[in-house]
Amino acid sequence: MNTVFIVGVLFAFCTVMAVTETNLRNQEKFILYGLTGLVMVLIAGFRDGNTVGDYKNYLAMYESPDNYLTVESSFKLISHFTKAIGASPYFLFLIYAAIGISCKFIAIKRLTSLLFLSLVIYISNVFLLYDMTQMRAGVAAGIFLLAIPSLAARKGLHYLMLILFASFFHYSALALLPLYFINNRAFSVKSKYFWWVIIPFGFVANLLIGDITAFIPIEAVRVKLELYQQLQEQGVQGYKDANLLSPTFLFRAALYYFLLYKYDLIRQKNKYFPLLIKIEGIALFLFPALSFISLLGYRLSELFGMVEIILYPLIIYTLKPQSAAKAVGIGIGLLLLSVNICLLYTSDAADDK
Repeated sequence: MNTVFIVGVLFAFCTVMAVTETNLRNQEKFILYGLTGLVMVLIAGFRDGNTVGDYKNYLAMYESPDNYLTVESSFKLISHFTKAIGASPYFLFLIYAAIGISCKFIAIKRLTSLLFLSLVIYISNVFLLYDMTQMRAGVAAGIFLLAIPSLAARKGLHYLMLILFASFFHYSALALLPLYFINNRAFSVKSKYFWWVIIPFGFVANLLIGDITAFIPIEAVRVKLELYQQLQEQGVQGYKDANLLSPTFLFRAALYYFLLYKYDLIRQKNKYFPLLIKIEGIALFLFPALSFISLLGYRLSELFGMVEIILYPLIIYTLKPQSAAKAVGIGIGLLLLSVNICLLYTSDAADDK
């Protein structure tokens, strides 16, 4: 069955659950929540290779993992283990899906009470492009979300250990280490102004930051970025210069500023909101600031932007009545799902996102 159709059905189910979850007992809600996670693991693990990108690349990497110098050790380790027990490549995908999706489900439950509305955003904006396509980055993103409570509680060592573990699955997680210096304290009057101007400052940084690729100490990361840069200079499809005023970026920025405007109200509803909105501000800063390598700007902005799974549903606390508020949250998810499905089928979409 077509993967996109299955994801659409899953999105519809979570939409219904988001509308009705307040009528369910906690035990019923958690059982349905867990079963949804299991179904998503199976969908991602037994994905349709004709629909989801990177599938053939992963199969090639699976056959000869040691030939890919920039691939993380976790992929080589899991590939060798899968072959050693005589399992098919599907087992590799299943392992990645189980780790990445489980981490996100556990993190969502820890970070918010809006379980199914968060799943609506997760399925629409992350599931297809990460858990089913960039599965190594999908695991790293899940571990990152899992590390946020430790960061909020200032358990620095625990946070750093989790992020280093995430980098074992995808090198991009190393960029999350500086978040160690971000806290969950409420904004002061002065600091609030900083978070209002951080996105425009990203465009200024774009003009000031030169090519920093040569200064990256990790060879595998440096080699990969140099490859991306060469492909961008050659104008290869999917690696062209970033559109810094793309509709998707402007939409994310608009939601960020709305949430920031409603900061005092939302902070009373979710204790992690100060930290989450700061991380989202950094995510939107990174897109223009690092667009000298377009794919770097895209990937890091999306990685930091994983907090949107928790952030966007919080909009319901700013609107009344609750039914209309949920409709807005679901509408955001539907819009994001439509965009991401188009990314799977439109070859030029990645250049405009």
